[in-house]
Amino acid sequence: MASPWLSFIALSAGFAALAVSAASEAMSGNRHTGMSGASAAIFLDADRVVVASDEDNRLRVYDPSASQPAITAWDASPWLRLSGRNLECDLEGAARVGSRIYWIGSHGRNKDGKFRPNRHRFFATDVEDTPQGPKLRSVGTPCATLVTAMQSDPRLKSLHLETAASLPPDSKGGLSIEAMAARPDGSLWIGFRGPLTKGKAILVPLLNPDAVLEGRAPSFGSPARLDLGGRGLRDMTWTGSEWILVAGATGGDQKGTRLFRWGGEGTAPTALDLPGLKNLHIEAVAVPVERPVRRLLLCSDDSHRDSIGTASFRSYWVDLPTKTDEGPKP
Repeated sequence: MASPWLSFIALSAGFAALAVSAASEAMSGNRHTGMSGASAAIFLDADRVVVASDEDNRLRVYDPSASQPAITAWDASPWLRLSGRNLECDLEGAARVGSRIYWIGSHGRNKDGKFRPNRHRFFATDVEDTPQGPKLRSVGTPCATLVTAMQSDPRLKSLHLETAASLPPDSKGGLSIEAMAARPDGSLWIGFRGPLTKGKAILVPLLNPDAVLEGRAPSFGSPARLDLGGRGLRDMTWTGSEWILVAGATGGDQKGTRLFRWGGEGTAPTALDLPGLKNLHIEAVAVPVERPVRRLLLCSDDSHRDSIGTASFRSYWVDLPTKTDEGPKP
C-alpha cells in the first residue's frame, strides 16, 4: 500500500499538471479548424481575417474572435498556372495595399533540395464588398520570375541569392521567402527567412508590384539588413506607422521566435516583450482595421501538433506595447 506521503506527492503532481494544462489552454486563444499550417494573415474587415497555409493553395476566411471552421475559402490553384504532381505553392507572405492583397510563395526548394517551380509565385487578389461580406477576386497574371530577376539585379549581388537558391531552405544559407509587407508608397518589402547576410535578416523592396502582375519586369530597390539577433523573418506587417516583424530560426539554427517593431530604414528593430507565447509557433501576424493599431493577431503554425486529431491552428490576440514598454535588444 502506498504511503500517504507518496499519495500526496502524486496528487500534487496531478494538480500541477492540470494547472499547467489549463494555463497553456488559456494562453492558446482561439482554435480554427480546416488547416494547421497558418503562414500569412490579412484582415478583410473588422470581423474577418483571410489566412493562407503553407500546405495548400486555399485562402480561408475566419472569424478571429471565435473557435470555429472557416467561414468560406477560395482556391487559388486553378488560376496560378501550376504544373506537375506537387501543386503546392508553399504560400508564406501577404500584404494589403488599399483593396488589393498580394501573396507570395517561399520560392525555395523542398527539404531534399529539389527545385519546385510552383513555389515561385507572386500574385494578387482584390477585396470586393458584397451583401454577403467581402469576397476575393483574382487580378493580373501571377509572376514566377521574382528570384530570377533578383539574382540578375546589380544592387542585390551582395546577397548571393544564386547560391542560396540552390540549397534546401532548412540548410544553412538556404533561400526561403516568408514575409511581405506594404510600404507607405504602395511598394512592398519582401522578407527572407534565409539566407542571412553577416547574421542579419534581408529585406528587398519590390517597387512596382502592379506592373509585375501586368507582365513587366520587376524593379527592386536597395536591400535592408536587420539585426534580429541572428534570426530570419517569418512574417511582417505594416501598421500605418511602423512594421511589426516576426523573427525566428533560419536554416541550421535553433533560435526562438521573437517579435520586433521597426521604424524603417535608418532605424534599428526593437524587441517586443510579449509574455505567454512560448507554446505558439508564430508564422503570421495581422493588424486589425482600426487605427491607431493597439493590438495584434498572432497565428500559430500548428502543423507539428496533433492534439485534437484534426487539422487546426491557433490565433491569439496580444496588446501592442507602447514604445515605453519595449523589451530588451535582440
